[in-house]
Amino acid sequence: MLLDPLNDAQDRLGRLSPKERELLDQILLHKSLKVIAHDLGVTQSAIDQRLKSARSKLGAADRNDAARRYSGLLASCRESTYGFEELGTDPESPVTDISEPASGSTFTFHDSATFQVMPPWDGGRQRSTVPEFLDENIGTLWRIVAIPVFAVATAMLALALMAMAKALSELL
Repeated sequence: MLLDPLNDAQDRLGRLSPKERELLDQILLHKSLKVIAHDLGVTQSAIDQRLKSARSKLGAADRNDAARRYSGLLASCRESTYGFEELGTDPESPVTDISEPASGSTFTFHDSATFQVMPPWDGGRQRSTVPEFLDENIGTLWRIVAIPVFAVATAMLALALMAMAKALSELL
């Protein structure tokens, strides 16, 4: 007798209580048991009991194995209490073609467009490592003048320090 894999997965998923499923969903979000207990407003021992029960129902050896098996069941049944198994497409969100990524994080999915996430503290501006007054048209002239001036100043400082060291050595 052949079993329907979808019905089998739904049966195994149906054996889990809503609280066990909520716990496993939180584990899939890579949260620690302590954080999950705090988020759900229960004690850590209650979380441990729920995890132990879910592990026995799934036949899992540890929490990672339980999470893998639960994730596989969710993928088979296409459902989750948090709804994170599928990425929805928002027709309102613009998709821009970025040929040269800027300094933010760039993510590429194999079947979609490239999009860029700018850090919230950046505010969408491009930052330069060189101040603007050094980067303008006069910036090149400024650098040509500044480099020899700094070199001469450094040489004069080195000569002054050597003269002081010689004077101190004669005193001792």
